[in-house]
Amino acid sequence: MRRPTLLPLLLVLVALAAGACAESDLRLSVDERGTGPSRTSDRPSGDPDDVVAVALGDLEEYWGDTLDEVYDVEFEPLQGGYVPYGPGTALPRCGTEPLTYDMIAENALYCPAEDLIAWDRVALVPDLQARFGALTVGLVMAHEFSHAIQNRAGLTAATVTLELQADCFAGAWVDDVDDRIDLFATDGDALDQAVAGLLELRDSLGVSGRDPMAHGSGFDRVGAFQDGFENGAEACTSYIEDPPSVVAIPFGSAKDQITGGNMALGELLPLLQKDLESFFTALLAEQGRTWDAVDGFEAFDPTDGPIRCGRAEVAGDELELASFFCASDDTAYMDGAELIPELEAIGDFAFGGELARLYAFAAQEQLDLDAGDEVREGLHADCTTGVYTAAQFLGQIPDQELQLSPGDVDEIIIAFLAFGGDSEASAFERTAAFRAGFVRGFEACEPILD
Repeated sequence: MRRPTLLPLLLVLVALAAGACAESDLRLSVDERGTGPSRTSDRPSGDPDDVVAVALGDLEEYWGDTLDEVYDVEFEPLQGGYVPYGPGTALPRCGTEPLTYDMIAENALYCPAEDLIAWDRVALVPDLQARFGALTVGLVMAHEFSHAIQNRAGLTAATVTLELQADCFAGAWVDDVDDRIDLFATDGDALDQAVAGLLELRDSLGVSGRDPMAHGSGFDRVGAFQDGFENGAEACTSYIEDPPSVVAIPFGSAKDQITGGNMALGELLPLLQKDLESFFTALLAEQGRTWDAVDGFEAFDPTDGPIRCGRAEVAGDELELASFFCASDDTAYMDGAELIPELEAIGDFAFGGELARLYAFAAQEQLDLDAGDEVREGLHADCTTGVYTAAQFLGQIPDQELQLSPGDVDEIIIAFLAFGGDSEASAFERTAAFRAGFVRGFEACEPILD
């Protein structure tokens, strides 16, 4: 996060002009910063080459049925076929420009000129599978296959629009394949690992949605994937005429780029609290209520002993990596010994999102919202956090002190993946709730508690 400057807030929440044709993903580079704590898969999934073969075979069958349904076009197999490559093997041909391994290392791509899908079978696929599981490998193949589908349907649009539509189509395939092939089952933490994989395949920090090679932020890509997973391939067809909003934030200054858009906690906290108080004052006013300011925030050390909240006492292991809002003393609590440093390591808005979530629980108390279910109440708080984040992004908080920096929205999702107790939903479900609030506003949060 950063303080607003005198320049107008640059928002990229606009539809991009159509016109760019589908191109290969030659710059689909893994972000060197990673996504925080390791998400190593413990799901057995076989040989990586076999995983790719199974995915591509099923994608042929899936699109053999689906392409005609959504675009009234008969599916034709890829003329150039499938080309695995590595540093010591033959590279795919793609048009008139020769490719070198350095150009396409650790990548997967669709080449429209040759109508082929190619992937790095040495440096990309085994690594993705080892860290995120077979489903993520299948998702990458589904994304590239979607570009072949766009080519067959004659679709043209801005690059980022086509990329997000490919993520959406990939999500539709994942939902369809779930019950048919155990290798790509979405039970357990498979969907969370797929989210983690998409975050690693996001654009580098500061890339604008207008960039001709943009693929989308982690929030954009995960959101498109969830759209297809939840609503099917038909929902993805609207992307060309009605492109999804893109949450892409450029760096505001050279200093901002050097710091990665992160502020020190001591500087951030008072400004963040002012914005949160201002946001929730406005939010409750819209609900016909008056916001009662949160009395305080306390960072605690679990080794210092128990914390009393009304008649309850939180102690021992329950305090480790814990954050909670205590209605009895109107205070937000967070483990300052382990959790806060871990959140800061992800980025400043990982902490900001967690504090916003605690304020969202305070809002539930003041609005008398009680589902009697900790999971649903947590998802509602995630949704409300999304509403707050959108207001921060759009500069809609009265007397706003802060504005978002590149990567801030993704930091919340990374924190979902890294931390969560037994009483919380999966990171995939939490991200869906957060996205609902961000895109559709507070009214989208109400059904969560029903």
